Amino acid sequence: MITGGVRAATIVLALGWVGALHAAVRSSSQEPGAPALLSQTGLYEASRPGAIARGVRQFSPQYPLWTDGAKKARWIYLPPGTSIDTTIPGDWTYPVGTRFWKEFSFNGRKVETRFIWRASDNEWIFASYAWNEEQTDAVLAPAEGIPGVVEVAPGRRHGLPAISDCRACHRTSRPGPLGFNALQLSTDRDPNAIHGEPLAAGMITLSTLSDEGGSRRRVRSWSHSRRGSRPAAGRREPCSATSPPTAAPATTGAAKRRSMGPR
Repeated sequence: MITGGVRAATIVLALGWVGALHAAVRSSSQEPGAPALLSQTGLYEASRPGAIARGVRQFSPQYPLWTDGAKKARWIYLPPGTSIDTTIPGDWTYPVGTRFWKEFSFNGRKVETRFIWRASDNEWIFASYAWNEEQTDAVLAPAEGIPGVVEVAPGRRHGLPAISDCRACHRTSRPGPLGFNALQLSTDRDPNAIHGEPLAAGMITLSTLSDEGGSRRRVRSWSHSRRGSRPAAGRREPCSATSPPTAAPATTGAAKRRSMGPR
């Protein structure tokens, strides 16, 4: 249940972030950074608020992680004329300008959208956005995250992760998303997948990625890349910290390894 107090507090925080972020952008305009608002990240059409922008494609991994029962939606954008280097199975290299989004909803309301952007050859931007009361836009969360923004069950709250938590999981030898690879995108869906999600029309899959020229090398089939790659059954998303409603959100062992990937 999302209480009025939580919503009001989120709005107050958001108002403060907007001013501070705009000032920061003006003072360091040469450095890439996450936009102040989700609507400025390229996910939506500028002339049609809420409509997904042209060129942004939805996808659904067949082994999604559990996040406090959240309903999720995920999208990817590849700049025109670019492709993903799939030379190393399970460790793909994305072109500069690639963007990923993952939206979290609870009880029919959008609460959080996470954003990953390859801003340059050497820099990936990680950000999380908190949705406003009106559900019209989301505001960039502070670098330290926002603990316990919504109660998802008695004694359990969902929080937005800190940027350091995102980097801890995603800044490996080749930074990027955790749930966008041959195994996750295969159309040969595992009927026994825990928390598995169905494919919808128009979603990016391993087949469409190859057929539409989105990969530089031929992507290995699911059967060739599944060995050692399948996530543990029922694995919980590390980034979904929970806590008792009467205390500061507790950090569990899993929560210490939060991630912001679109998995």
